[in-house]
Amino acid sequence: MTATCSNTTVLPFSGEVALPYWQTLWGVAEQYGFDVASLEQTDQKIKGAVSVDHYLALFTKGVVSCEAFGLKIGQSVTLGTFPVIGMTLLSCQNLKQALEQILRYEGLNHDLGISKLISGEGESQYVWTPNRFYLPNLSDQLSFQLALSIFASIQTFVPWLIRDELPIEELGFMVAKPSNVQVYRDFFHVDVKFGQKNNYIRVKNEVLDRSIIGGDVASFSALTSYADNLLLEEAQNSIVWQLKSILPDALRRQAFRVEDLARFLAMSPRSLQRKLKDSGTRFQEVLDEVRKRLAEFYLAENQLSMSEIAFLVGYQEQSSFNHAFKSWNGATPLEYRLTAKKP
Repeated sequence: MTATCSNTTVLPFSGEVALPYWQTLWGVAEQYGFDVASLEQTDQKIKGAVSVDHYLALFTKGVVSCEAFGLKIGQSVTLGTFPVIGMTLLSCQNLKQALEQILRYEGLNHDLGISKLISGEGESQYVWTPNRFYLPNLSDQLSFQLALSIFASIQTFVPWLIRDELPIEELGFMVAKPSNVQVYRDFFHVDVKFGQKNNYIRVKNEVLDRSIIGGDVASFSALTSYADNLLLEEAQNSIVWQLKSILPDALRRQAFRVEDLARFLAMSPRSLQRKLKDSGTRFQEVLDEVRKRLAEFYLAENQLSMSEIAFLVGYQEQSSFNHAFKSWNGATPLEYRLTAKKP
């Protein structure tokens, strides 16, 4: 192995799991008929996250009740499970770049563990290590099922990117060999090794060169710049930060009404507006700020047309976008593009 790339960003909040990530676990738990009401964290809707301890409490119930619970979690992920990151992955050029973004922005989703990409001649390993602070025994069932959920989510997500299954050369886990390994072999379509020093997925380097199919490569720099700004936000554990996390995808889908976003955050529109007011802002102010910031990123990249940018920031008519942008910046989008310098 010749080179190592790992998650070195400052985590947006200490010991927490983003609300969309928690909602995926919650949904699977409900399917199994768990009593999840008693595990609801009262401040989750305010903070846009739950604590790692809270997440692991529900996850542990699943591990006790289901032998391959981690697989069920990984199979249930959607684009909405990964706020900001999901759209960024779709804008990557190839699979390697997508994995690098997972490493870079993993902290936007959770503090459950850390990813690392180890590149060598001909092959590379994606390694995931549970957070030792919360999971000191890296080879017990809880750590295994958590790593399993991460790898299963990659196996689920990759076909959306390359329109094909991820061809894994080897898969390894730190846990001792369980009694039934066939369920894991059937899911990953490869022999699974146990008792390893790391949890890893090994693939040929040529696999990482596979192009992302149908992705919006032109918006990659803009989306990563936006994500970088989120990592630096001072109030990242607030309702404002959570709203900013989900707005880029909501704008692209033209589903950014306060009712749409409140539903995604599992609260009423009135509650969302009240919490924003308590944070010293209003919904329209947050919406305009995100639109302005994204538009500036897109314009500086100079790769998207004006009509494409208008659509990506939630306008169906370019004239409406032009008018709004001038009110924000005192210049038209074209004037801004001509003077903006790409960093």
